[in-house]
Amino acid sequence: PFAFGKWGLLKGRKACCYPGKEEDLLGAEVLYDKVVVDGNIITSRGMGATLEFALEIVTKLCGKETSDSIKSGIIY
Repeated sequence: PFAFGKWGLLKGRKACCYPGKEEDLLGAEVLYDKVVVDGNIITSRGMGATLEFALEIVTKLCGKETSDSIKSGIIY
């Protein structure tokens, strides 16, 4: 997410990042959820949120039904 901040893509948007790196989210409203979706930008807090992050990407690209189907087949 810090690259989005440095490129000015987070101005007026919601975003999250790895704890302690919030200052890199330039212009963003910082949230502390595992994954944050704002428009076409998806951010996450780190490796522990990988599954949720991936499922949000699938939702954006393929729809909620596909994402839910994939999620139901994952054991974690």
